[in-house]
Amino acid sequence: MKKNNRIRALLKAAEAMSQGDFTSNIPTGNDEIGQLGKSLEKLSGYLQKQLERSQSLYKIMVECNHNLHLIDVLNHIYESFQDHLPYDRISLALLENDGNKLKLHWSRAKYDPLILNIGLTIPASDHSVLAITNPREMLVIDDLNSYLEKHSKSRLTQAIFSEGIRSCLICPLLAGGKPIGFIFFSSRDKSVYKDLHSHQDLALQIASQISVLIEKNQLYQGVKLNKQLKAQKKSLEQRVTHDALTGLFNRPGIFDILHKQIQRAKRGGYGIAIIMIDIDHFKAINDTYGHLAGDAVLCEIANRLTQSARSHEYIGRYGGEEFLAIISPYNQDGALRAAERFRNAVACKEIKANETFVSVTISLGVAISAEAKTLDEKLLLKKADEALYQAKHKGRNRVELADNTMIEKIS
Repeated sequence: MKKNNRIRALLKAAEAMSQGDFTSNIPTGNDEIGQLGKSLEKLSGYLQKQLERSQSLYKIMVECNHNLHLIDVLNHIYESFQDHLPYDRISLALLENDGNKLKLHWSRAKYDPLILNIGLTIPASDHSVLAITNPREMLVIDDLNSYLEKHSKSRLTQAIFSEGIRSCLICPLLAGGKPIGFIFFSSRDKSVYKDLHSHQDLALQIASQISVLIEKNQLYQGVKLNKQLKAQKKSLEQRVTHDALTGLFNRPGIFDILHKQIQRAKRGGYGIAIIMIDIDHFKAINDTYGHLAGDAVLCEIANRLTQSARSHEYIGRYGGEEFLAIISPYNQDGALRAAERFRNAVACKEIKANETFVSVTISLGVAISAEAKTLDEKLLLKKADEALYQAKHKGRNRVELADNTMIEKIS
């Protein structure tokens, strides 16, 4: 390419970049013009990365303004920032009991098993809790092994280290100028957060949005409800949205969640998975052992499904001996692993029913969708039910995936 043409191409690329278009071909080479092209190409990649990061942060702001459900926002963060911030696990811990203990409220990781499980509480007197609650700035731990040598009595540090975590970025959450908790970005590699100012800045912006949401929730709760009204509201919601026998979401309750998750998926541009679950030979259990034993089996299976579910997985009683699980956000491998986890949780151990131990299994049909045209309640339920029928037909106690190539929009 001639010199003048190369210069014009560089000018055209720079003009496109100024308008947010980073796809232009940029001529490069070893001469001065080519070196300028390389610099411009590098700048284009950096600006595109910054734009994507800003768009992800904007989505968090929108989500916080339209959604008071903290877990949904946290799940959105986990799914959205893997290309912008290194982490193998993100956890949220909040201070409770006037700051006397730190409780893990939410966590997601790329690995299993987790030692630090949701609901775990650590006394504020723990060495590592003291280390993170005193400063108001973020804490970077580059080498958890060295840190553990200095805080060998810390339960928190021991648990994190046992999971294979080797570096942490810990951001304080502030409300009214006071610390209310922390968000932990953790990696299994050493020193991933060292001198990464852009990563630290991004983590602080995420922490700021979470703090706003938590404070909004606290203000809302303080204005709208006192302790008595909270208890009454919870009891009413439980009766309206939950099944009286199993304690799971009832049919209207789980359908309401399905509707909301589909709307969120359409806004967020990601997909969801649903799993239809049916107890194998349940009529025979009722006929052989009686309906009280059948009820006991239903309750135990509901408990096992709940215990094996992750924070972004919702379980409801679809009707009779059928259950419905909703996974959002999802990927296909994750949905199949979840279904197999549910199947194994039921099949791994006999169920005690009226002093009798009964071997029980379940069959599962999985339907997934990542496209707006197939994000439809009736369609997903239809495909999951067809997959469940295939699981029954092929011998029961198995997982079957709906054939997505056969999915067509229901008119």
